[in-house]
Amino acid sequence: MNTLKTILVAVDFSTGSRAALEQASRIALLQGATLHVLHVVDSAAVATLAASRESSYESQAASATEGARTALNAWLAQSEVPAGVEATIAVGIPLHEILEHVRRLHADLLVAGIAGTGETAAGVGSISGKLARKSPSRVLLVRSGHAHAFQKVVACIDFSETSREVVAAARRIAIKDSASVDFLHVWQEPWIVPTRGAFVESVYPSLVFTENERQAHMKNLRQGLHDFIGPAAEGIHATEVLHESMNYAGGITAHALECKADLIIMGGKGRTNLRYMLMGSTAERLLTRLPCSILIVKPALEGVVP
Repeated sequence: MNTLKTILVAVDFSTGSRAALEQASRIALLQGATLHVLHVVDSAAVATLAASRESSYESQAASATEGARTALNAWLAQSEVPAGVEATIAVGIPLHEILEHVRRLHADLLVAGIAGTGETAAGVGSISGKLARKSPSRVLLVRSGHAHAFQKVVACIDFSETSREVVAAARRIAIKDSASVDFLHVWQEPWIVPTRGAFVESVYPSLVFTENERQAHMKNLRQGLHDFIGPAAEGIHATEVLHESMNYAGGITAHALECKADLIIMGGKGRTNLRYMLMGSTAERLLTRLPCSILIVKPALEGVVP
């Protein structure tokens, strides 16, 4: 079984970052992976400070870097991190610098707080959401206070090739953390057509199916889900779940809240509407609703998962 080699955790000294650091440290210790910690000093703030002090950008950047390094070392000392952790201070645009370090380090996993200093009860911050969409590696966004092992995992299955990576990731986490897994497929009746107007959203049946036909369709979905998961569910506490919803993100959210999930795993690409998970409205609705950690799994050729 493949293991993680390099983990990058991006921190900004927020409570969300603390949880991300401790979760990344836990995973690094389990996997024997190298852990890199990155803090980015915003270059826009440095430029503003330089202008207000009538000094050069370079001198202010050097001063900010030195201060940030001192603060980061003290901040890291408050958590148990693996021996040999590598800490880096960068000056630049945070999103750009984080993504550049992912590529430069060939990181297998990027970990960040699900939101920064402005964290709310649910949803992700703007930078965290962009990292989920743009990172070439897997992305784990961690909810504040969640540094411990995962207990309840919802693995979102849409029968795509990337969903096979979701299944594999869920099994690995279930084994390492003794977690229970719900393999979830959210479905919408194929004969229902959404109609959106300027002020309302409604649905109507394009065809009328009998209850027997509906039950037959669900039976096929249930069998398809069972066959897709295959032996991955063996030896772990796993449940196969069909959830009917007119909205994919809403269905995932509803089930995650109902079963009190602390981690959702989803693919970055898919075959149905879920292929827009990181590119459109489904992703935005989901990432702004969920009050739990989330792992974005990319195609197999881009690395491995925790």
